[in-house]
This record gives sequence, C-alpha cells and structure tokens, in this order.
Amino acid sequence: MNTNKEWNCKMSQVMEVVGGKWRLNVLWVINKYQSIRFNQLKREVNGITTIMLTRSLDILIANELVEKVDFQTLPLHVEYQLSSKGKSLMPLLKQLNQWGKLYL
Repeated sequence: MNTNKEWNCKMSQVMEVVGGKWRLNVLWVINKYQSIRFNQLKREVNGITTIMLTRSLDILIANELVEKVDFQTLPLHVEYQLSSKGKSLMPLLKQLNQWGKLYL
C-alpha cells in the first residue's frame, strides 16, 4: 500500500513531466493527429511560441512520451508521435477532459 509520502513523490514526478502550461496540450494534439510536423503542431497549440514548443517537445521526448521520427530527407522532414508510454497516458487525459466538461 502506498503511503502518503510515496504518493506525493510520484505525483510530483508526474507533474514535473507533464505539468506546465503547454505539455498536456502538446500531447493532446499529437494524439489527435497520430503523427504531426513541428509547424502544424505549433499552429494547433494555440498561443505557444516556437521556443516553448521546442522545450516542451524536448522534455516529452526525454521522458519517452513522444518520439521524434526523422525521415532522413532533404529538405528536412521530422514528425512527432506518441510513444507507447505516451499513448498509455491518453485515457487519463481523456478522463480529465471529460471531468472538465462536467465541472468547469
């Protein structure tokens, strides 16, 4: 059984990975499109700057929630998609979205 201390520690780790203003939005949009290029992602996440999108993607990639697929072509062609770990998070995000629709 988890103690309160263990719960707080894991919750803090989760929030460190997906917290902030943009990361959940980025995950949500990538899931919507399955595979998406940087500029399209920037257009879809309303209000995000290039720097914040880059930082958010770097963190999500480092934590293995998003994969960067490089097609090794010229001009450069890179797409982002959810990893299996990222996909496993989507049912929770859908539940949070549904909760928000009901109570906010």
